Amino acid sequence: IAAEITALDQAIADTVAELRRLRDSAARKMATAVAKIFDAQLLIAGDYEFLKQVKDEIGARHRNAAFVYHSLVDKTMLPLKQSSDPYMQQMVHEIEAVAKRVLSRLSQPEERTEDSASLATIILASQRFTPGEILSYRNRHVAGFLTGEGGKNSHMALIARSLLAPMVV
Repeated sequence: IAAEITALDQAIADTVAELRRLRDSAARKMATAVAKIFDAQLLIAGDYEFLKQVKDEIGARHRNAAFVYHSLVDKTMLPLKQSSDPYMQQMVHEIEAVAKRVLSRLSQPEERTEDSASLATIILASQRFTPGEILSYRNRHVAGFLTGEGGKNSHMALIARSLLAPMVV
């Protein structure tokens, strides 16, 4: 149990540090208001009550951190996903973005690096990108983005537009 809680704490600390770097990078490159998207993700990542619930559940159910974190994120997002409010739908994307980072760190603690030279001619396609992914890949000079979800006012599109990154939604 102690090892799982330590792993969770480390994954959260690493995620928060990465989100701060992304926020600071975004603030240098674009309007401060757009960079504040990362402030919302920082609040989600460091939500004390949620993390306390995860830790309590790890101890009570004797499950690993990734399983409990994922389960509680899904449970938390269920009412948001069912909402017809566009703001609530956007919050689902923000929570998923943070959860993806945390879960990635829990399952693969070592950071992977990619050859940035090979990205210069690549257009990335995905159903949806997180704002952090847009910023990170654009920093590595990816040529552009193609996505199946979102709209011109989605957070990923705002980040792409602020970075003058070509994006088709």
